[in-house]
Parts: sequence; C-alpha cells; structure tokens
Amino acid sequence: MKKITIEQAWGRSGLMAVSAVRYCLGRRTYIVSDCQEWLCDIWDKLPEKAKDIIQHDVEEAFKSDDEDRANGKNYSVRTIGSDCDRRCWEQVRKLWRNEGAE
Repeated sequence: MKKITIEQAWGRSGLMAVSAVRYCLGRRTYIVSDCQEWLCDIWDKLPEKAKDIIQHDVEEAFKSDDEDRANGKNYSVRTIGSDCDRRCWEQVRKLWRNEGAE
C-alpha cells in the first residue's frame, strides 16, 4: 500500500483540517468531542498556517460564545453550544496556550 503525502492528508496548507474544525464549531456533542480528540492527536503534524487559522477561528468562537452567555442566550443558539461542547473546545485551546491538552 502506498503512503500518502502530508499534502494529500491535510489538503493544501491544511485546508481539510481547517474545514473540519469550521464544520465542528457550533455543532453539538459527539462531533465536537471527536474533533477535539482528533485535533489533540494530530496538532503537532499540522502545517503552521492551518494551526494559525484554527487558533484564530476557535478564539473568535470563544469571544462570541462569551457574549452569548453574558446575554443569556440559550445553549441551542450559543456559538460554541452546551457546556460539554465548550469544555471540549477548552481542551483544544490548551494546544496553543502551552497548557497541555488532556
């Protein structure tokens, strides 16, 4: 079996990884936890450009979610979702905050 290249695995500049995260941001439960586990496993292998974009997107989602929560929005319309979803994204955030994701 032929091995795939990094470009084939992540797409141009990590496009497929970025797309997966963008799909999962705002979703609920199992897909969020699966994405979080996957990101924690592959983070060191991603292209730097993809890491930068993912970091930006997640940080922007947290800002928006903080506003949603401060304004009393229901979890079904919050940017990040339920508390369990937010905890997953907090684990992802640890990847660039040098806190060590669990």
